[in-house]
Amino acid sequence: MPATINGDYSSYPSSIRGVFPHLAGEACELRQSWEVYSHLFMSDKARTELLANRLGGVLRMFQSLLADEMTLSISRLTDKDSRAQTNLSLWALQAAIPDAKDAEFGKNVNGALDQIIKDATSIRKHRHKRLAHYDLAVSLSAEILPTVTFNDIRKVVEKIEALLNLFYWEFENTTMFFDTLPATDLTGKMEATAYKAHAYDLL
Repeated sequence: MPATINGDYSSYPSSIRGVFPHLAGEACELRQSWEVYSHLFMSDKARTELLANRLGGVLRMFQSLLADEMTLSISRLTDKDSRAQTNLSLWALQAAIPDAKDAEFGKNVNGALDQIIKDATSIRKHRHKRLAHYDLAVSLSAEILPTVTFNDIRKVVEKIEALLNLFYWEFENTTMFFDTLPATDLTGKMEATAYKAHAYDLL
């Protein structure tokens, strides 16, 4: 189940009032995953090496799981409806366009959605051929998946947040600061334990 941001959504059109809290919640979870990944594996090489020395293969496993979770989250958020089912995705927000006061709102929303799905193409392909299924050609190395960089993931995360802020601004006259949750709120105890163990070894 997607995460949810509880609050007063009475100013939002009824067409998205039920889905918007879940989409915003999932975007916050995605941002949190990105911040943790960036903090542990990208921002400080010395920190990453120290944690790797203390945690070994567990840290590598966590790195892979975190990367896959971001891939899955982005893919779920960008899944269009199919004939088989209706999805809880960013596309559901288009239902609110007729209720907007800003004449440019629909153009901005549709443009943002088109750019997100374009930028998420390689990420979605990884979900389809590597995570959701064991694609035979990929598994046997007969087909190579496109490279996904963590800059690609960061860019899509930021664009999803910008899209949601179009709705926050239109219907609440505010914006959400998705990037304000520090990663160390989640990793602090683990890091402190690793540093203490390292200090003990040095002594």
